[in-house]
Parts: sequence; C-alpha cells; structure tokens
Amino acid sequence: MINILSTKQFNKDDIESILSRASIMEKDLKEGTVKKLLSDKVIACVFFEPSTRTRLSFETAAIRLGANVISVENAEVSSSAFKGESIEDTTRMLSCYADAIVMRHHKALAAEVAASVSTKPILNAGDGANQHPSQALLDVYTIKKEHGRLDNLSIAFVGDLKNSRPLHSLMPIFMFYPNNTFYFISPKELVISEELRGELKDKNIKFVESQNLEETLPKVDVLYMTRVQKERFTNIEDYEKVKDSFLLKKEHLELMKKESIILHPLPRVNEIDKEIDNDHRACYFREAQNGLYVRMALYLYVFGL
Repeated sequence: MINILSTKQFNKDDIESILSRASIMEKDLKEGTVKKLLSDKVIACVFFEPSTRTRLSFETAAIRLGANVISVENAEVSSSAFKGESIEDTTRMLSCYADAIVMRHHKALAAEVAASVSTKPILNAGDGANQHPSQALLDVYTIKKEHGRLDNLSIAFVGDLKNSRPLHSLMPIFMFYPNNTFYFISPKELVISEELRGELKDKNIKFVESQNLEETLPKVDVLYMTRVQKERFTNIEDYEKVKDSFLLKKEHLELMKKESIILHPLPRVNEIDKEIDNDHRACYFREAQNGLYVRMALYLYVFGL
C-alpha cells in the first residue's frame, strides 16, 4: 500500500514519473480521452480545516477518473471528531467505506497518525504547518511548464516561511535539482526553521535570507508569495504586527524579469494586488488549475495504475 504523506518520501524518479503522468492527464482531459481507471473505487475526502482548491480538485480528480466520492467538509464539527473521536478511530471507520482517504488536518503529523492505522492509502492534503505534498508537486509541475526546467533557477519565497507547508514540502523536491538559488524574504518573526537552514548549508545549496523584497525582485525567475496565516497565531496582536510586511503591488512588476513567474498557493488576502492578475507573469490561477492534473496522477500513483 502506498501513502502520500510527505515529499520526503519521494526520490527523483518518483517526482519525474508523477509529473509525466500529470502531463498525460492534462492532455487527456483537454482531448476528452480520460480513461475511467478508478470506476470501481470510492474516495473519501475528509477535511478538518477549510479548503476550496485542495478539496474540490481532489474530488474533481477522482470523479474525472470515474471514482465515486464521499466527502466531509469542516469535519472538526461535522463528524464524530466533534464528539471527541480520535483521528485513529475516524480513520479506521473511513477504511471500512473507502478505497483511499484524502485528509486535511490542523495538527502536524496527523496524516502519519492516520496512516499508522489505515488499511487504505492516505493522501495528505495538508497537516498543520508541516506538509502539503500535492501542493508542492503541482507547484513544480507549474514551474516546469512555465520555465521548461527545475534547475538553474532563482526562486524567492515571500511571507510566512515559518508556517508555510508548501515551502516545507517544496524544498525536499528542489534538493534533487542542481544550481538553484533560493531567497527567503520574511519578517524576522517568520523566518525559515533552523532545521531547513542547516540542511541547506549541509548540502551546499545557495540561499539568501532577506527582508528586502524590492532588492530581490530583479534577480528571480520564480516569485512564490504566501499569506501570513492568521490561523497559526495564538496572539492576534502578533498577527497584526506582521500581516502586511510584504505586499506585492503593480509597480513591483517593473522590477521583475519579463520571463519571471508569480506563484501563490492561495487563498490570498492582500499580499498580491489584484491589478497584477492580468499580467502574463501571474501564474497562480494556472497553478491552481494544474492541481487537478497532478492530483489525478497521484491517485493513479497510489493505486499502482
């Protein structure tokens, strides 16, 4: 049985295989030739945290491949978790009804806890500030589509880098690809972890930490914006202090390369000016669309199809 819990579980061949299959899914969808390879499957999508793109694209991916879907939105209050049921017991029940379980949870490592008792594949749709493997895979799929490569890039991550599960999921993938330079731009309260900093140093990967967005913009091929996540703060005053630290405005486009791209895992609050949406470098809605193809590929991966 294959689970998808973390991007750290993949080797480079796995990554390339999933990206290649996602490309096939995109082509098949556009040509109307998708095979219903999951016609005998039931997929459970259980989300203990709110979600638009991740939940609906996982459900759509399952339906496009012919599967049936059972779904619980806001499971923290609309499932037996509200009554105190543990993740383990919820997972045991889901294993009785579905052939695979897509789960998002506000607690880090919740997907691993679920996988420890599940008799069916678990697909981690985000666990706290820990991992979001399908988001990272759709991000690299997008970068490869837009730039044609995953190496020799300058990539800036901006915003809440302490709590960013896309960042935590992307970096293990990018460590397979040489000659990339990373810029980490954040308030001092939300910098990258010591663990990541140490790993980058150990692998001799070039990176720069900064609090100057304008100075960095002309250097980057990929600008990855993130929102400051209010739900990760226990003190609202701490959130208010940093929430508007780095806002990408229309005038910033003048500083960027013509061939650079702007990504964002969404939802955004105010960190990207809506006037930027029509610029060809704004890829975040194309990025979200790519999530459908990648998640179709991930279902086929866990079922060995």
